[in-house]
Amino acid sequence: MDVISNMITTEFLPIRDYRQFGDWLRIQDEETRQLYFGVAGSNNVINALMDRIVGNPEDHYFLIARDREQWVGTIHIAVSGRVVEFGIIVDREYRGQGVANQLMDEALTWARNRGYTELFMHCLGWNKPIKHLCHKHGLEPKNMYGDSEVEMKLPPANWVTINKEFCIKNRNIYHRFLQNNWALYQEMYG
Repeated sequence: MDVISNMITTEFLPIRDYRQFGDWLRIQDEETRQLYFGVAGSNNVINALMDRIVGNPEDHYFLIARDREQWVGTIHIAVSGRVVEFGIIVDREYRGQGVANQLMDEALTWARNRGYTELFMHCLGWNKPIKHLCHKHGLEPKNMYGDSEVEMKLPPANWVTINKEFCIKNRNIYHRFLQNNWALYQEMYG
């Protein structure tokens, strides 16, 4: 991989494209689906999830991580009142490269900047990477019958979080610019 392809960009999926999340879940391998759902989520499970999401789009957001145009990870943010719930999934080929960390960091900043006051996550007992990710971000999973639950009070936004979100958006614009120009350069000059 060249340096340009290692520039993961992120963006929030527009509501009109929410079904793409289901399409992406369907092409994931069984282990990846199991890490996300807790069981090897069948197409029927994915279809039912997508029907719920599309039926109430104002309660859902998707932060997508991309390597150029390829989806490499996503964090599903479900909202209820001032509470957010995160569900993270990263493509098998991109695990261990900081994608989940980047998504978590950006989603936490986004949630704080929009006035959400509490975060909830369900962590499968055997999913050590998600537990590590939680610890890394100061989220302490509580053991619940072998699995773990994370509940965290989110501090309010401040000038640091607002500036951080601004910087993230600018970084993404810059990385997309570089990726597009690099592709053009390679096409023209080989």
